[in-house]
Amino acid sequence: MEDVINFVQAFKGLEERIDEFINEDSFLEYLEGSEAVVEGGAYVWSKLKPAEISKQDHINSDYMKLAEEVRNVLTNEHSPHIEKFERSCAIVLNYIRQDTLLWVPGLKNVIENIKSELDLQQFFIELTR
Repeated sequence: MEDVINFVQAFKGLEERIDEFINEDSFLEYLEGSEAVVEGGAYVWSKLKPAEISKQDHINSDYMKLAEEVRNVLTNEHSPHIEKFERSCAIVLNYIRQDTLLWVPGLKNVIENIKSELDLQQFFIELTR
């Protein structure tokens, strides 16, 4: 039970850091001509400054460590949700690393998607109690 509480606290702390990083340090640019391919167009991440890249690297590293700890618990508990957890982690990592196109306009939508994925991951760990 204590482990679950620690995981939830770790997720909340990371969620706050990711939220701050996305809202304060990240920007989206509309990809010209993308509306011809997808309705509403697509967006790309703006290039980060060196200090922002450092913050991104720290968040990425901390998230990877947390995900590895959760993965170990899910594996040890023979959770049927490991594949879903892995897919969810990949989505969050793509947002943190800012290495994919986005189909949603605005950082608010990005933050909401990240929060949903982190909530899902917490749910999987809570199911192991």
